[in-house]
Amino acid sequence: IRLGHGIVTADSSRWPRYVVATTPTAWETARPFLGREPAGVAFNKWLDRRHLEETTDSLPDDVQLAVGIGAGRALDHAKFVAHRKGVPLIQVPTVVSTGAIIHGFCGNWTGRVISGHACVVNCEYVLVDYDLVLKAPERLNTAGLGDVLCGYAGLSEWRHNSKRGYGPRYDPDATRDVMAFHQELVTGFPQTLDKDGALTDESVRFIMKAVQDRDDRSLRNPAAPGADHSFCFALELANNRYWIHGEECALGGVIVAWHADESPETLIESLDTCRVRFRPRDMDISKEQLRKALEQLPLWMGDKAAGRDMDSLMRREPVVGQRFEKCWQWLESI
Repeated sequence: IRLGHGIVTADSSRWPRYVVATTPTAWETARPFLGREPAGVAFNKWLDRRHLEETTDSLPDDVQLAVGIGAGRALDHAKFVAHRKGVPLIQVPTVVSTGAIIHGFCGNWTGRVISGHACVVNCEYVLVDYDLVLKAPERLNTAGLGDVLCGYAGLSEWRHNSKRGYGPRYDPDATRDVMAFHQELVTGFPQTLDKDGALTDESVRFIMKAVQDRDDRSLRNPAAPGADHSFCFALELANNRYWIHGEECALGGVIVAWHADESPETLIESLDTCRVRFRPRDMDISKEQLRKALEQLPLWMGDKAAGRDMDSLMRREPVVGQRFEKCWQWLESI
C-alpha cells in the first residue's frame, strides 16, 4: 500500500494500456487525477456474477492492466476484470472504508446471495492518494473503522453464552489483543484530526492501517461468530439494496451487543468517538427494512445449501416480534 499526494497522477501517466472498473460517482471524482485515459470503463451496479461477466466482456481484450477505482464493489469488480482478462491489477480506493482494498478475493454472487469465491487476485499495489480520498464525505472514510470495531459483536456473544453455560468458557486471554486493538483505535483516531476536527492525511493513513491490520488482530474463534457481518448480507438481501458496508457492520455489532446484554454502550461510545454512523435514522434505514433484515438473518446464517451453518445467538434467539419492537425502540432512543 502506497500513500501520498499526487501519486495517482504520477503513476497513471506510466501505466500501459489499461481498463477501469468503477462506479459513476467514484469515476467522476477520480477521473481528473488520471494522467492518461483508459481504453475502457466498466461501471459496477452490483456484484452478480452475470453482471460482472457482461461488463468485463464489453471491455477491450488488448489491454495490459486492470485498475479498480472506488470503494468495495468497484474494487471487487476490478479483481474479476483482472482475472478474466489475465492481466495485473492496481487498486485505487477513493475511500478507505472496506477490507476489499486489501483482500484478494471476489465473491461468487448470484443476485445478492454469495457462495464462495469467483476468483482470488492479488493486486500489484494499492494507491491511497490523500488528495483523492479526502474529497469523499467524512462518513465514507470513518466507516472503515466501523468495519473493524464491529468485531465487538463476537466478544459479546462469547461472554453472553459463557454466562449461560453454552459453549466454551469465555477466555479473557484469547480476547486481550483484539480489545487492545480496539482501544488503540478509539484513543488514536481523535489525535489525527486537525484543529477544526476535520480528517487529515494522518486520519486517512490511520484508518487504512486499521483496515489492513484487522485480519491479523481479529478474534477467530467459533465461540465468537461474525454475526455483525452476517447482518450486512441479510440487510442487503432482504431489502435488495446496498448501504455503506462499515456502517452496516457497526449497526449489526450494536444490535448483537444489545441482544446479548453485553454493554452495547461500550461499542456505541467507540463508534461515536471514531465518527462511525450506525443509527438507522442516520443510515436511512426504516423500521420495516430493519425488521426484514433481522427476520432474514437466521435464515442466512443457516443456509446449509450455501455452505453456512453458523451457531449464533442471532440464529438461536432471533430478534423478531416483540423483541424486535424493543430493539427498535432502544435504537431510536440512543
